[in-house]
Amino acid sequence: MARKKPRRVILFLLFRLLSFFIFILPIKLSLKIGECIGKAAFYILKKVRRTALNNLDIAFGETKSLKDKEAIIKELFGNLGKNFIEVISLSKFNRRNIDDYIGCRGLQVIECLIKQGKGGIVLSAHFGNWEFLAHYFAIKGYSVNVIARRVRMEQFERFLGKVRQRHGVNILYRDASAKDVIALLKKNEFVGMMPDQDMHSISGVFVDFFGRLAYTPNGPAVLNFLTGAPIIPCFIVNKKFGHEILIDEPIELSVTGDRHMDILENTGRYTKVIEDYIRRFPSHWVWFHERWKTRP
Repeated sequence: MARKKPRRVILFLLFRLLSFFIFILPIKLSLKIGECIGKAAFYILKKVRRTALNNLDIAFGETKSLKDKEAIIKELFGNLGKNFIEVISLSKFNRRNIDDYIGCRGLQVIECLIKQGKGGIVLSAHFGNWEFLAHYFAIKGYSVNVIARRVRMEQFERFLGKVRQRHGVNILYRDASAKDVIALLKKNEFVGMMPDQDMHSISGVFVDFFGRLAYTPNGPAVLNFLTGAPIIPCFIVNKKFGHEILIDEPIELSVTGDRHMDILENTGRYTKVIEDYIRRFPSHWVWFHERWKTRP
């Protein structure tokens, strides 16, 4: 562990230097630089590229050609490069300019719940610029709570924490007490969750994902069972310049009273929603995560 620390410090200093130059550049130019960096990483990170290609083979089989799959991965890397630029540029965005960069379709779903004095579980994924998704709502003045995992680089975690605090994004780390999350939902607040990765440390069940059983976090289904909070799909999609947020009506859930069956069924239902979005926008999802590594 000690040997890694100097390297991380150097990486963070390089990050701060890059972020200084990016911050003073116009956003369009800096996004182009980020996209180029991302696409360069596509050629450099061969092992990551191979994992992504294997996952696309599992998901799409022969319905997509090798050329199509490689194009998806290359575009994904470009998107992640732009995501990185946007994250270090978050301080540039405020109530005056956020609507020029991000549009939102389906906001009436959230507004309707607020008028009824209700909150809910906001379902998303590691899809598009998921960090920006939370900041959009915080900048617009909504109360934002998000369950997330810690960034491995402590210095970057602190940097991100300051930006989140400035915009009012409340982060609940995955090691936080479940009681804290339940308390927020019972206060009719919104809690964002991204249950799209295979995580051993998190309670989960096996459900269908692209035609194959995948170990899936069941947190949203458990919280729905305990609190009755609705699950609202919310995803951020890249546009030529900026993004559009898509909010759907709450998912119709199974409510039989059988805890085990309801949690299993409802985990499958929201996983299907995530899959549908990935099918529509395949270059938006992080294909290099080993989604099917845990087997039944």
